[in-house]
Amino acid sequence: MGVTGAAAALVGAGAGTGAASAAELGPFTPRGRLTRRPNFLVVMVDEQRMAPTYESEELALWRRRNLSAQNFLREHAMEFNNHHIMAAACAPSRASIFTGQYPSLHGVSQTSGAAKSAIETDLYWLDPTTVPTMGDWFRAGGYDTFYKGKWHISDADLYEPGSYNTLDTFNSNSEPVPEAEKIYLEANRLAGFGFDGWIGPEPHGKNPLNSGSSAPGGRGRDEQFATQGIGELRRLRHAKNPWLLVTSFVNPHDITLWGDITLAQRNFFLAQQLIGSNVPANLFSPAFNASLSESLATKPSAQASYRATYPQALQPTQTGPAHQRFYYQLQKEVDDQVGRVIRALTQDRNAYQDTVVVYLSDHGELLGAHGGMFQKWHNAYDEVLKVPLMFHNPKLFPQAVSSSALTSHADLLPTMLGLAGIDQKKALRSLTQSHTQATALPGRDLSGFLLGEDALIAPAPVFFMTDDAPFTGAKQVSWKGAMYPSVAQPSSLETVVAMMPTGVGGILEQWKYTRYWDNPQFWTSPNQQNVETIIAGSLTTPGAKTATTTVTSLAPTAGQIAPPADQIECYNVTIDPTELRNLADDRASAITVAALRVLLDQQRATKRLVPVTSSVSAVPPSPNLLNIGA
Repeated sequence: MGVTGAAAALVGAGAGTGAASAAELGPFTPRGRLTRRPNFLVVMVDEQRMAPTYESEELALWRRRNLSAQNFLREHAMEFNNHHIMAAACAPSRASIFTGQYPSLHGVSQTSGAAKSAIETDLYWLDPTTVPTMGDWFRAGGYDTFYKGKWHISDADLYEPGSYNTLDTFNSNSEPVPEAEKIYLEANRLAGFGFDGWIGPEPHGKNPLNSGSSAPGGRGRDEQFATQGIGELRRLRHAKNPWLLVTSFVNPHDITLWGDITLAQRNFFLAQQLIGSNVPANLFSPAFNASLSESLATKPSAQASYRATYPQALQPTQTGPAHQRFYYQLQKEVDDQVGRVIRALTQDRNAYQDTVVVYLSDHGELLGAHGGMFQKWHNAYDEVLKVPLMFHNPKLFPQAVSSSALTSHADLLPTMLGLAGIDQKKALRSLTQSHTQATALPGRDLSGFLLGEDALIAPAPVFFMTDDAPFTGAKQVSWKGAMYPSVAQPSSLETVVAMMPTGVGGILEQWKYTRYWDNPQFWTSPNQQNVETIIAGSLTTPGAKTATTTVTSLAPTAGQIAPPADQIECYNVTIDPTELRNLADDRASAITVAALRVLLDQQRATKRLVPVTSSVSAVPPSPNLLNIGA
């Protein structure tokens, strides 16, 4: 859609959502090297995982030499090397990052795409009056707050009236269209979520121009997002209030575009990005081959089902050197754009000294590991759960420091509020006046550790959950035009990662315990029954069709089935870092497995919160069994 004709109507659609003013600044108490209330530049990338244990020396060296922006940040940063996400995939994770709460409370449990559109009846976006966001918390503390780049937490796009055609802010050459950008700025679509300055539309969907760097000529939205971030930084040089700016990038998410169909059609600039690339050929150690060749026979059944459904729901995809090298080339592409933003920040020495840069990713990427799985759904492997997190500031961190303590995205917002000197309880009292589900944050404030006040981070478990089912929805039709079944239940996950005294002499070892279960909240009739009908054959071929209907019920009658039993996955990650051996049924580990099950129940009770007016009952605890084999 162009910027003429419907432009006035589009602006009207966003009218009345002007910028909310920040609250008055309270007093700031200096803490060590932090002598002034800091600004925050949050740099978020998409789908970048923490380096896996099977990374080759060549790849590690390549990253040190080529990811210059990340390496610059690392030189004066606290880096958390054992950091985990709260939820998967994109939308659930992002909503969790920016609210500090889990999907059970904020409601963003599903990711649009594949079988679900952004307007799906069972796809819920964040409502601006329910759970407050990072922007809301910081505005309550007196900050000015801004957002540039990928959002994917609410449906913030501007649409042509009477359609779902988005207003694009770029032309066919991936160049910005200032008139369209102005319309988005006037509409200020994220104002209700505590942020100003967002320019849409979301970089999502099948249009190559909406990719990170895979549009013709290797261009894309990340280039535009960096330019927008630079412009905002320049405007903020004379800001009176402390500020928080989010710059959110797409890549290396473009790895999801790699597949047999897109490579053959050549609409996307994919393999071409490897021309002249210096990403090494030897990326992984032999340990990766053991993961790649897994049969998944000892793993929860959803994993093999997901692997089988993936090429139908999206496209057939082959892993191999080109696919894997492309993933790391995309990391280089986005790092270049991040570097542009960081250079703009450092050009103003005073602003740079007073700004904490936070670098993180929303989730990781399997990249063919664990039997040839792709992306991030229906599993809790480290390739998906562990992501980078750095806090950078040249005054706070004169040299590179790191921590291997267990941390979570849940800790991010409390830690940032701590660094900002924002009293959580006071801010919460204000937020409860404007948000129906404002409640205390479940994560930990690690600012004392960052500032040297605390020598260590006390060991504590981290909790992960996901109910995301992108292959279930109104568009459950393959690229061939035939329907495909949903991923087999149980496919919802709850995970606890914890340090356990199972090593020699009681040395702590890292364990991971995951419960796979069929969550009735996401049935077609929630908490009653689920109905799935699959029509055989091509839907585009005329004539009579046969169909099979499966009805799952909590109280099944004739012809119906009961939900499947839970399935358990458990690893000693210290001994088995590639997570090959499922210890759920291991007799020698039975005591530890039982303790982890109890720990998961405790974590669920304190972190998997539900809305205060919700009709959704609390999640039942794990079955009273030592384990349930996959």
